[in-house]
Amino acid sequence: MRCGTRLMLIVQPPSVRVDVPSTTPHEEHLLERMTMLENTLARLAERLEHALKLLLRQSETAYSNHALVKSLIEMLNECGVVDNSRLESMWRDECEKLKQGVKSRAKKSRKVKRKATTSS
Repeated sequence: MRCGTRLMLIVQPPSVRVDVPSTTPHEEHLLERMTMLENTLARLAERLEHALKLLLRQSETAYSNHALVKSLIEMLNECGVVDNSRLESMWRDECEKLKQGVKSRAKKSRKVKRKATTSS
């Protein structure tokens, strides 16, 4: 006996028959590493933001102190207690001494580093 109904066959390609996990262990490892790097980058961004705020606050304080010193010098100059040109030349001399001291310390530290690397 025949019913006359066509027989329908469903054929799957071979790639569908193999059960492949959605991610391989190597991909999972890479995803974990990327997540750790993203978290580290986020923490770094927070620290940089905090450092920037501290730097801004330090800059504001330095500007305020500079304005105070400048006002005091002007007031003392008006009273005749301080000679403004002499004060400025002394200040420049001190700045130059400080700059020379920093340079000499930097040279000494480079020499010490060179000696340490050549002796080892």
